[in-house]
Amino acid sequence: MRDIDIVIPVYDGLEETRRCLDTALATTDPAWSRLVLVNDASPNPAITALLRELAEVPPERIVLLENPENLGFVGTANRGMRHDPARDVLLLNSDVEVANNWLWRIREAAERHPDAASITPFANNATIFSFPNFCKDNTLPFGTDLATIDEVFAESFTAAEVYDVPTGVGCCMYLRREALQAVGDFDEATFGRGYGEENDWCQRAIRAGWRNLHLANCFVFHKGGVSFAEEQSPRIARAMELLDQRYPRYHSDIQAYVAADPARAARTRALLGLFARASRPKVLFISHKLGGGAQQHVDELARLYRDQALFLQLTPEREGESVVLSVFEGGQRLLDGLHFVVDRDFETLVTLLRTLGVGHLHFHHTMGVHPRLWVLEEALGCGHDLTVHDYYLVNGNPTLTDADARYVDESAADFDRRCADHYPLPEGVTPEGWREGQSLLVHRAQRVIFPSTDSAERFQRYFTLANPVVAWHPDYQASQPYPEPRWRWDGSRPLRVLVAGAISREKGAEVLEAVALALRGCKIEFHLLGYAYRALDRCVITHGPYAAEDAWHLIEEIDPDVMWYPALWPETYSYTLSLALHLGLPVVVPDIGAFVERVAGREHSAILPWDTPVSGWQEIWQGVLSRRALPAQVLPDSAPQPPARQDFYRGDYLSPVTPRGGELSETLWQQLADNLRPGLPVLGRRERWLGRLWRLSRHPWVARLVALVPFRVQQWIKRCLSRRPMHEIVR
Repeated sequence: MRDIDIVIPVYDGLEETRRCLDTALATTDPAWSRLVLVNDASPNPAITALLRELAEVPPERIVLLENPENLGFVGTANRGMRHDPARDVLLLNSDVEVANNWLWRIREAAERHPDAASITPFANNATIFSFPNFCKDNTLPFGTDLATIDEVFAESFTAAEVYDVPTGVGCCMYLRREALQAVGDFDEATFGRGYGEENDWCQRAIRAGWRNLHLANCFVFHKGGVSFAEEQSPRIARAMELLDQRYPRYHSDIQAYVAADPARAARTRALLGLFARASRPKVLFISHKLGGGAQQHVDELARLYRDQALFLQLTPEREGESVVLSVFEGGQRLLDGLHFVVDRDFETLVTLLRTLGVGHLHFHHTMGVHPRLWVLEEALGCGHDLTVHDYYLVNGNPTLTDADARYVDESAADFDRRCADHYPLPEGVTPEGWREGQSLLVHRAQRVIFPSTDSAERFQRYFTLANPVVAWHPDYQASQPYPEPRWRWDGSRPLRVLVAGAISREKGAEVLEAVALALRGCKIEFHLLGYAYRALDRCVITHGPYAAEDAWHLIEEIDPDVMWYPALWPETYSYTLSLALHLGLPVVVPDIGAFVERVAGREHSAILPWDTPVSGWQEIWQGVLSRRALPAQVLPDSAPQPPARQDFYRGDYLSPVTPRGGELSETLWQQLADNLRPGLPVLGRRERWLGRLWRLSRHPWVARLVALVPFRVQQWIKRCLSRRPMHEIVR
């Protein structure tokens, strides 16, 4: 094996550089490797002092080269790589940290694959080499230290497990000396300041008959952007244009690699191995696939306890047949997952969940969930919680509404029949039989959790519970104290009324449209942040879908005078109401569901009859325009009280969960080979067209035509059709 120079260009980032050098010195063998530090005229005197101090060790350990003037990254890297033409090179950014015998494994892979010009390991921030989320910037998963993560990769894979890639990534990239001699150095004239130089070099290597490899059994930490963070975006754009001109198929090759994603299995195995090893409470969420408030609450819990517990989620894929198992990291659900056909794979799923150390189940919904998963707790030897997000368990109708999407009073003699007119029960199933079937899940729960007093009272008309827990969702405590609402509208401009969310008929989409039409021409605007179940008339200014984390900012941009909730069913909580309360906005809410307890007694908060007709709403809003104030609250005869358990999520939620650990064995991993499947997001019409265009571009003669289109034009077309990464669109 040839000796290796670890070439580290240094410009800025004192602490990052110190950690890089400390870890590199601690993990490399001076018998066959040394550090070549190249100081690119750093403006930081402390960096120069650090490098000179380190260079006092024997020259077989560290060589220090100092540029008399700043050459830029490419020139600096070239100087280091030329230092000893008898050695291979490991190019390492000064903001990278390494662990264990990382370099020995890369060297072993180079020996095993003599036709490899470059070898790049996994890293947290390295585009197509990124872990755990592909093509993303990641933190270290589960708060695990670098050495442990790298150890899992080293134990799970060998030097034989590599993937051909169109390019390496220069944050940590091995370059074989013979390839450097055949291909030449980085192109300093074209990419002088940095970015794109390694892509260009790897493409030149491919043209010369070499391979670029992604190595599975090594992981490094890359902070990213330390040396030229402020310039990075324009530099990237320029580099992509240059690569497009020089290698017309480069970007299509990258997209093909991203779509195929051959390293996904390795990422998934390492992720599950890390999850299993972690000794923390582990909870498995089970919910439907419809998103909405239930999923928002699941995501909220994962974020809230991100430093205390680990979370998985089972979500239906094919209704009543199959599920997808996803992993949460840092409060975010990761893209990669495992697919299970429940009847076929139940025992494998149980074995995996035991191995991962799941100590508790939390059901958030059963719609579309295979019934066998209801008894998963028995197989795992743990308990389960149930959160009631709607009324699906009562009679199959989540909103207790009739065929006209209007609330049906539970005291009505034909209550179940009218609910079934909207959401029919399975053939042959009676409402009583339905409730009896749901009682298995309800009565065996350690805790049945309700997000409002109102939802608890309604639910317990049908199920007897020994110890219900009523607690507003954690977002309430996170926003305390709410600001005092202010009425700001003085009549100088149109009154701006905002409705937020995905608005179904039950949530009042048709009421919103009809009222806006009735008041067309008046000094009032109706805005919808989100979307309705169908396109509404242009008298409703629709702003389109939004990400939950962007909602507060978007509402501030719209600058509403009041938020309106025209719901026709007893909502159990309403995250969109939380937005108004957090921002101190006046609200108009119905006298049904959780709205009453959440705003009772609050200033500038009108509680009005939920079944107000359109003509009534017309009068109400005309009255607001004339009085320049909201009407007074009209409380029901027996308003629900706020929950007493506001400490539940801060103190008790994780108490039943016993931490469990495990090891993901080779035998179990082999059993999971058929369960690997990439995440499949729901695609819009434009995204489906983009997928078709991409597949068409794979045809040889079409590919030649596409190569004639400048990359910036291709990028513009792609962005017009979707902002998602291509690997989420091409399946």
